[in-house]
Amino acid sequence: MKIEEINISKEYSLPGRAILRAYLREASEQTDKFVKDQDAMIVVPGGGYRFVSDREGEPVALNFTRRNYASFVLFYDVAPAYRYPVQLTQFACAVDYIRTHAERFRVNPDRVFAAGFSAGGHLVGNLANFWHDLPKDLLGERKLTAKLNGIVLAYPVIGRISKGGTFRNLTGTDDESDGKVRALKLDRSVSEHNPPCYIWTTAEDASVDPRSVLDYAREYLRLGIPVECHVFPYGDHGAATAKTDTNFDVSRMKELSSWIDEADAFIKSI
Repeated sequence: MKIEEINISKEYSLPGRAILRAYLREASEQTDKFVKDQDAMIVVPGGGYRFVSDREGEPVALNFTRRNYASFVLFYDVAPAYRYPVQLTQFACAVDYIRTHAERFRVNPDRVFAAGFSAGGHLVGNLANFWHDLPKDLLGERKLTAKLNGIVLAYPVIGRISKGGTFRNLTGTDDESDGKVRALKLDRSVSEHNPPCYIWTTAEDASVDPRSVLDYAREYLRLGIPVECHVFPYGDHGAATAKTDTNFDVSRMKELSSWIDEADAFIKSI
């Protein structure tokens, strides 16, 4: 396997230092036919827009690599130094970079997906909702090919205020009457432009209200966009892979750990 890092901020003249780390299978005479035109999966870890979780990065990416994806992890900039729309712009540019360098990464440019966790789920959902109308603060009139072909959201922050201060870290306030906070509550802005979505959480999540997942899925159903939604009965917030590569105790996660296979099957169906 070859690991490569791209400084997205430098490539697109953006603030901060967003890094896209690629996990790529090396091609050889025997394996070449298996590692070309792969699906691309961008893993976007959580951390409440305060840090970027290592547990929700590489272990998840490697699980998708084993399923024959070209996998990437996005390390975006966080609060307090950077707030919205820096993270959304960095992510949009990362999608554009993969698509415009598809031949080098040996991926199908028409099959670029993303999996986001907690606040990373909010970031993936943010791009899914607004890829066609990105803020011009940092891009000006520059156009990006930033539409995702499908998304996976794991215990995502959607709209109901979380205990982790996610909206405060992203915008500077968690006042629900603030216009920016209202605009970033994702269940309010799903449209016919959204890509298909696999979304999951647990009924025991004490950090992000699991009803948010139902709020988001309900909007997909209303618009007739393909969606698969799971509320698993057991498991805490931040389960990541729900396996021993990201958790000490997986005794109550046997059912929960199926999410990766289910998400893979959903993506393959698109």
